[in-house]
Amino acid sequence: MSLPRIVIAAPGSGSGKTLFSISLMKALSVRGKKVAAFKCGPDYIDPLFHKKILGVPSKNLDLFFTDEDTTRQLFCDGNGSDISVIEGVMGLYDGIAGFTEKASTYHLASVLESPVILVVNARGAGRSVIAQIKGFVVMDKKHLIKGVILNNMTESLYSSLKPDIEAECDVTVLGFVPTMRELNVESRYLGLTLPDEINDIQLSVEKAAAVLSESVDVDKIIEMAESAPDLPDSVVANSEDSASGPSFAPVRIAVAQDGAFCFYYDDNLKLLRRFGAELVPFSPVTDEVLPPDIDGLLLGGGYPELYAEKLEQNVSMRNSIKSAIVGGLPSLAECGGFMYLHERLQSADGVFHSMAGVIKGDCTYSEKSVRFGYCTVSEDSGAFFSEEIKAHEFHYFESTSCGESCTAEKPVTGRSWKCCHTGENHWWGFPHLYYASNPSFAERFVELCRAYKNSRPAQQAAHTTQRTPVDETPETRTAPECASVGIEARGDSTARAAPGRDSASKSPTKNYKFFQNRACEMFPCHKTDDSENFNCLFCFCPLYFSGEKCGGNFHYTEKGRKSCIDCTFPHKKENYDALMAKIRALLK
Repeated sequence: MSLPRIVIAAPGSGSGKTLFSISLMKALSVRGKKVAAFKCGPDYIDPLFHKKILGVPSKNLDLFFTDEDTTRQLFCDGNGSDISVIEGVMGLYDGIAGFTEKASTYHLASVLESPVILVVNARGAGRSVIAQIKGFVVMDKKHLIKGVILNNMTESLYSSLKPDIEAECDVTVLGFVPTMRELNVESRYLGLTLPDEINDIQLSVEKAAAVLSESVDVDKIIEMAESAPDLPDSVVANSEDSASGPSFAPVRIAVAQDGAFCFYYDDNLKLLRRFGAELVPFSPVTDEVLPPDIDGLLLGGGYPELYAEKLEQNVSMRNSIKSAIVGGLPSLAECGGFMYLHERLQSADGVFHSMAGVIKGDCTYSEKSVRFGYCTVSEDSGAFFSEEIKAHEFHYFESTSCGESCTAEKPVTGRSWKCCHTGENHWWGFPHLYYASNPSFAERFVELCRAYKNSRPAQQAAHTTQRTPVDETPETRTAPECASVGIEARGDSTARAAPGRDSASKSPTKNYKFFQNRACEMFPCHKTDDSENFNCLFCFCPLYFSGEKCGGNFHYTEKGRKSCIDCTFPHKKENYDALMAKIRALLK
C-alpha cells in the first residue's frame, strides 16, 4: 500500500520542529492535500497543535510502547491521507535514556522506511551549520535523511550557504525559515504552551504557512514523501482487522475533556471504542454534575493546577464525582486526573485548593520534575489487571498518598518505585498509560463498566425500597405547594416534610420525585433503620448538592448512617425551598 510520508527531525529540542511541522501541515492542506499528523514519542502537547491546525486527531507512534509490527499497524490504521507528516522527538538519534537509539526518531523512521527532513536552527551560526549537518548525515547508515531546512536564517545567508551544504554533505537543502515572531510559542514546564492559550493561532499559522510556501520547496517535500516505499500488504491488512474489532454491547464512559484535563492518546480512546465504549465528554471545570447514565469514568492528565480555583469552586461536580466513585462506578485516573481525586491540590503559587477528596492526601508542587521518562507498570495484587502495561511519567507534583498497589520500573536502569491506587474497579496514579502496549487493559476496564451497567437495575431497585413512613406534621406540604417552588411532588398526594428540630437533626426533609428520579441514580446511598428513615445526602441537605459553601463536613459512619458534623446551615422550610428551586434550575 502506498502511504506518502515524511519525518520532520532535528539535532535536538528547541530547533523548531513543531513550528515547522504545523506550518508545513497547513501549507499542504492549503494545496488541497489530505494530511495525517503523527508524533514520535509520548508527548501530548504537540499532537494538540496538530489537531488544532488540521481539525483531526493526531496520533502518537512510540517504539517503547509498542513493537515494530504494532507501530506499523498503528500508522496504517485508518490512514487514508494523501500525505503523512510525522514530527520527531528531541534529537534525531536520541532514544531511551538518551544514550540508546531505541524509540528515537531515527528508529521510527527506519521502521516506517520514511524519508527524513532535518530542521537545523541556524540562529547565531554561519558555516558551522555545515559541520553539524555533515555529522548527522555521516551517522545516517540507512540514508534516510533526504533534505535539510535552515531555521531562523536570513535569505542572503541562505543563498550563500545552500550550494556549500549540498556539495559537502550530499543532501538537498529544501529552503529556509526566517524568524517568525508571531509564532514565538512560550514553553511551560511540561513543554509548549497549549494551542488554545495562544491568541489567533490559526491566523498566525496561516501567515507562517504562506511564508514557508515562499521560502521552502514544498513540492519537493511532497515528492520526497511520495518516494517512500510501499508498506507490506500484511501490515495494512492487520491494521484493518484491528480497526474493525469484534462487536460488544455498548457502555457509556464519561471522559473529562477541558483545559484542565486534555492529555489523551488518540489510540487509547480508539481502543476503548473498539471494545464497546461510547465516550461522553464532560468538563470538571464548568459542568455541574457527571453526565447521566454513565457506566465508567476516565480522568486524564493535563493542567488541573492552572484551574485549581475553578475546580475547587465547582463543589457540585466534586461531590458528583466522589459519590459516583464511592458508589462503585469504575474509574481510571492518570496524572492530572489522579491529582484531582486528592483532598487538596497545591497550585504553583503555593495555595492549597480542595479537590474531589476520593484519595486521602494532598498533591504538592515541586520546582523540578519529580519523575520523568518511560516505565513499565505492574499491579502487585492483580485486583484490577494482572499483566504489565507500559507508561511514562512527567510531572512537577508529588503526592502524600502516591499509592502502593503497583511497581513501576524504568527501562535500561531498572530503577523501580511503588505507585498507584488500584482495586477491583479502579486504577489511579501518576503514570500515563498507553493501552495499545497491552490492549487487554482497555478491554478489562470496559468489561468492568459493562458489569456495572448490568448491575444498575438491581442497584436502583435496592436503593428505592420503601422507607419508614414519616409521621404527619403541621409542616406537611401539598403537591400544589411543591409546584409553587418549581419541583414536582412524589406520586402520592403529599410531599412530607419534617424540618430538622436543630442543626444536628437527622430527620428526613422533603421526599420529592425529583430526588427519587434524578439524584438517587447518581447517589445510591439510601439506608434504612428500624426507628428512623435515613435518606441520601441530597434529601438530607440540599446544600450539599447546590454548590454553596457549607461549614459542615458530610460523611458516613461505619454503620452506614450519614451524619453532618458542625453543620452551620439553618434547617428551615423556606431555605430548602429556595435551594431546591436553584438545584432544579441548575439541572435543566
